[in-house]
Amino acid sequence: MTGPDRIEARRVAVREWMSEAEVDALLVSAAPNVRWLTGFTGEGLLVLGERGALLCTDSRYTVQAAEEAPELEAASDGGHLEQAIARINASGAGRAGFESGHVTYASFQRLQEALEGAEPVGLDDRIKHLRAVKDADEVALIRRAAAVADAAFVELRARIEPGMTEREAAEELRRQMVLGGAEGPSFETIMASGPNGAKPHARPGEREIIEGDLIVIDWGAKVEGYCSDCTRTVMVGEPDERQREVWLAVREAQVAALEGLRPGMEGREIDAIAREVLRERGFEREFGHGLGHGVGLQVHELPTVGQKSENEVPVGAVVTIEPGVYIEGWGGVRLEELVLVTEDGAEVLTLSPYDLQ
Repeated sequence: MTGPDRIEARRVAVREWMSEAEVDALLVSAAPNVRWLTGFTGEGLLVLGERGALLCTDSRYTVQAAEEAPELEAASDGGHLEQAIARINASGAGRAGFESGHVTYASFQRLQEALEGAEPVGLDDRIKHLRAVKDADEVALIRRAAAVADAAFVELRARIEPGMTEREAAEELRRQMVLGGAEGPSFETIMASGPNGAKPHARPGEREIIEGDLIVIDWGAKVEGYCSDCTRTVMVGEPDERQREVWLAVREAQVAALEGLRPGMEGREIDAIAREVLRERGFEREFGHGLGHGVGLQVHELPTVGQKSENEVPVGAVVTIEPGVYIEGWGGVRLEELVLVTEDGAEVLTLSPYDLQ
């Protein structure tokens, strides 16, 4: 199936959902959903009807829309929402769905005021559920993003040294990803050295890396809109007994989850595998976040893999497996793999070196 055919198949799936929800038109406003349904990467909204579709953008993106979504009708005069309302009114729709989690109250008020004969109907974002299963094109782009990030990490390891600040190391990693072909990082790199490693989402600062530090490095690249996500915890110098104990416990928990993952499991079942290992090692209280999340056009999307995650993890999903231990005043260890869920379990997509030192 070619790229345009894949995108049309996505719109067919959404129209089936529209039929179930009994709406005649759907206003798509979440940027990742617009891109997934059109290939268009600029600013705009999408109105999806029972048959046709209108991309609502403006003159800044006229040429871009024609290049990226040539099969779609596009409008570029007036405000995005006003164009969408005009199309819904012209279609004679009786019920107009909108993504309730992505429409501001002001926009909702405007829909209520300006729709002529169409009832605005707030809907849960079903598209994000459809996006959870990646097609072959999406998996290929995520693989490329992971490969770029892996290569950048190898380069960083050769350059990182005592005296370098967290911010300098994070910037070097970003630079290497861009040199390797990334649009940029898929999120702000975490470079947490020494006691800063106890903060799961620490921001790189001016702390200088010193001999004896554990460094939690969480980074990802973005290639053609698709993200990667990986974490390694490395050591400057020789680890002491405590550092090695924590690192090995986290790695054991991760391997157990990777080996135990099967398609169709609920996210909380996968999370429980890793959490049980850390409980046995005495670190259950030091693992506070969920085990993982989906990755695609966004670095955090469905399915979720956590203690309360009731969603199933299907074949074709791309998820992270990232247990961690965080000890205030001491530091932390997190190890993260990005995996494709297959019929047989999990195929690891991130191949960055794993040795502690």
